[in-house]
Amino acid sequence: MKARPATLVVIEFGASWPRWLNPSGDRGDLAVVAQHYAGPPTDLITQVAMRVTRLQARGWRLSSMVLVSNGRADVQTAAARSILSRGLLAHLAGSGGGSFVLSVDSYLGHRAENDIASLLAALSPIAVTSNVDLRSEYCGSQTPELPLAVPLTA
Repeated sequence: MKARPATLVVIEFGASWPRWLNPSGDRGDLAVVAQHYAGPPTDLITQVAMRVTRLQARGWRLSSMVLVSNGRADVQTAAARSILSRGLLAHLAGSGGGSFVLSVDSYLGHRAENDIASLLAALSPIAVTSNVDLRSEYCGSQTPELPLAVPLTA
């Protein structure tokens, strides 16, 4: 039996479900990892790694990833978000590609949106060479003027 494509949604502590993402849409299976406590931001990296390992052991093919930011920009949170994003992107690259969305709610402000746009710009070269469709979603406002989508080249 061939594994169905699946989506992994990762939600940082304090972030909300992304309004643009319909959980009952035609995405195949859906797994969610949400940090439900105010522990160190690096704890989410461990939670996600363990969940991805368990899902793969059950035959899930994670072809789509969503990381929902809580908008925090302190050094520890930004570093953990960067490490987590790079790990998710590496997983998709190792699986032959897919899609990866960085998301933040606009009510968190322009700084939160710009932080996501900057992370997207930093990940873009890796995404292009890895056959990963990388984009961002900003709920409820206009998007920042930094590059927001990296089209896959043929």
